[in-house]
Amino acid sequence: MERASRSTRESFALVVLIVSACCLGPRTIGGAAAQGELPDDMRWIVLASRQDPAEAITLARGWRERFDATHVLTSSNGWNAVVAGPVPVSDPGALQAQLRAERGLPADLYVSQGARFSDPFWTSDAPRLERLRFDGDAPLAFGADGLTLLLDAARDDTDLAYPTIDAYEGRRVAFSIAFEDAASFSAGARLTIAPLDPQAPGARQIVASAFTGGAHCCATTRIAGRLGERWHVMPGATLDGDSGYAVRDLDGDGIYELVSIDQSFLYAYASYAASFAPIVIERYAGKEVVDVSGDPRFRRAVSDDLAWMEEAAQSEPALWRENGFLAAWAASMARLGRWEEARARVTASFDRASDWPLTICEAPATADGTCPAGAERPAAFPEVLERHLRERGYIGG
Repeated sequence: MERASRSTRESFALVVLIVSACCLGPRTIGGAAAQGELPDDMRWIVLASRQDPAEAITLARGWRERFDATHVLTSSNGWNAVVAGPVPVSDPGALQAQLRAERGLPADLYVSQGARFSDPFWTSDAPRLERLRFDGDAPLAFGADGLTLLLDAARDDTDLAYPTIDAYEGRRVAFSIAFEDAASFSAGARLTIAPLDPQAPGARQIVASAFTGGAHCCATTRIAGRLGERWHVMPGATLDGDSGYAVRDLDGDGIYELVSIDQSFLYAYASYAASFAPIVIERYAGKEVVDVSGDPRFRRAVSDDLAWMEEAAQSEPALWRENGFLAAWAASMARLGRWEEARARVTASFDRASDWPLTICEAPATADGTCPAGAERPAAFPEVLERHLRERGYIGG
């Protein structure tokens, strides 16, 4: 769970290490150089350098057999560095000599603190998972799982740019994605390639997201996967922030989950900056995404989310009297079967002086999702919260 003002910016940074390069483009970069610079006791292992980013990605994939994590970063001279690591090091010279002497590694490899590097725009640091950031400046074609993926930029009739993805199997178009709903001043996109489907553990799917622009919003997502002989593209959630889903293997089974936050908590009890939101865990299921947040296999992830929140409140005790915090904390407690304990604290601690408008609708919603005229009444925070948690499935009844 995260305070909304940094929910996607921090929690999703756990899984997205991508950045602008000469032809591609993390999430925030000041300049092209020095973003990949490491602390004094860490080093990149620089294995090769290529002008063509697609060629660099292919080389980086090949080194996955030797190193746990490989990346492609852009150097200040515009070339793309293929690196492994970062690794802790006490004697950089000794490490470099040891690696150069190792059979199968380049004799001219070197270790670097990365002062001339950007952050990685392509990275692979978990089994069968790859992440890429495309900034739309120039087309990029690269191969993955028998596909050739062509990323490019298009413009709408107002001259705003949006990213496009065309996937080819040989000369045949396997699928196409056009993020026309994310037209902005740039055509950036994020791709994650990972096994998402527990029914097809040998296959990988592609999660593609693009940022729509604007304050507090939004990343729109498409998920492409092979169903039988053909590829199918389905819409994912449109999520707060610029990153889309975090893709993480939460239960260690080799199948990755789609992690986000419950956006119904944003603005519900406080301003955006004062809102918190509990974790949402979903799984890809071919033509739909299924919420598995309540599955016992993911109890640890929910517990970790709750622990993060309670650590935040330990550092900032005033949070225990903020309704935006209490709502998300109570939701996570309820998910863990601790609703009665949470309700007691909420009732004793909530901010009775809050001027945030809270109401309950006493009639079924209209077709457009609003409350019928005259059916809404003011209500106190504990009552509104309990209704919210029941409607969202955190508590039964």
